[in-house]
Amino acid sequence: MRRAVILATVILLTACSSGGLGDISDIILGSPSTSQPSDVRGTIEYIDTGARRIDLNVSYINNLRDSQRGSIYYDDRTRVVYQNKEYRVTDLERGDQVEVRGANVSGRYVAETITVVRDVS
Repeated sequence: MRRAVILATVILLTACSSGGLGDISDIILGSPSTSQPSDVRGTIEYIDTGARRIDLNVSYINNLRDSQRGSIYYDDRTRVVYQNKEYRVTDLERGDQVEVRGANVSGRYVAETITVVRDVS
């Protein structure tokens, strides 16, 4: 029994350190449905323009309080809006508070619109 517990602990630690468990890019935010858009609200933690990914500290999903980290993805159709003006995704900054309207596309939460609620600068 003791060996089984030690083995399970080693496997769990190995998976966690390799990103196998808890990797934020594996979390699909919002609705898992591809036909139903959903809303996510949070604070930008990191922007990876190469992967076209934005990591968020999430505070709400579909108006339900939530506390997790997750990733949203963007494409050429994603709109960024702040004070009724259009911006580029590259204008976003770490610390900006955003509301995201998006949908599940091939297992990724892809943003249709990113609205900046509070600009960090």
